[in-house]
Amino acid sequence: MKKLRILLITQGISRAVQPIFSSGHEVVAVLESMPRNFSKINKQNLLLKFLKSIRGIFSRNNISLKQFCEKNSTPYNFIWKGNSKEIIPWIEDKKPDLIVVFSMSQLLKEDVLSIPSLGAINLHPSYLPSYRGPNPDFWQYYEMEMNPGATVHYIDAGEDTGDIIFQEKTYIPLGTKSPERLDRLIGEVGVPLLLKAIDAIAAGSVHRIVQPVQSQTLRARNLKDEEHEKIIDWENWSIERIWHVLRGTELWLNAIPMPAGFFSGQRWSIQEYERTELPQGNFGELGKYKKRQCVFTRDGVIFIKVDFKIQKLILSILK
Repeated sequence: MKKLRILLITQGISRAVQPIFSSGHEVVAVLESMPRNFSKINKQNLLLKFLKSIRGIFSRNNISLKQFCEKNSTPYNFIWKGNSKEIIPWIEDKKPDLIVVFSMSQLLKEDVLSIPSLGAINLHPSYLPSYRGPNPDFWQYYEMEMNPGATVHYIDAGEDTGDIIFQEKTYIPLGTKSPERLDRLIGEVGVPLLLKAIDAIAAGSVHRIVQPVQSQTLRARNLKDEEHEKIIDWENWSIERIWHVLRGTELWLNAIPMPAGFFSGQRWSIQEYERTELPQGNFGELGKYKKRQCVFTRDGVIFIKVDFKIQKLILSILK
């Protein structure tokens, strides 16, 4: 089997990084995909650097993708919509056989896709053509998809529309939090499919499946800030569905008021739920039940507690 020269595009130390570096193929470079709202001039840059500098006090294993690449003597750069043109010569200089993508905030243009001789592939956390788009995780929680899948596919000019190489479904229990869900869906299912696809491409035995033009689901778009507090139908959804969505998205969805006062800047950790009869008209409001903080639904209460992190406290103080 041919040893491929791979250029990896990802965000941070994603679940795909170490397995690809350990795959037996040569990672000739890494491009870190910056967030959609990234800019070179950011008023919080100095504060964020400060927080990163102290984060090691609280987490021994925290390391940036750039530091990982330096440790492995691998060329590193970053890509965002503002430098996508100027990064092309850098990519061409690395002479990759294959571009491998997992977790990228923008679509690759033809001038990048045409560089590797064997094309570009992507690991997408859904069973394509379902949930095409940048945020399949949220919409699968929203639709209570208990049997999601992971797909490795070729990248073309469309959004998650390229030919499928491998895909597989798995069962995710109700109320599974996002990190654990991704450990299963990506770590245990998706990454092995990705490595299998890379080996098949290297061996010249890859089989391509053309996707249907239409998807049976709506585009898995990102939510606008103003949609967060309206996304849950408190009057009609069951407590199980609300709990499932809140618990799965507790790291970022602002569907309920976040902690205030001393705990400003922190987030709620979604605990268990309890069915109980409650007065009408307080669905979606925070309160206390059995001396515990909770959010009220039509069927009962969802218990919550502050997920306290010292870095967030420092950030809220210094803002």
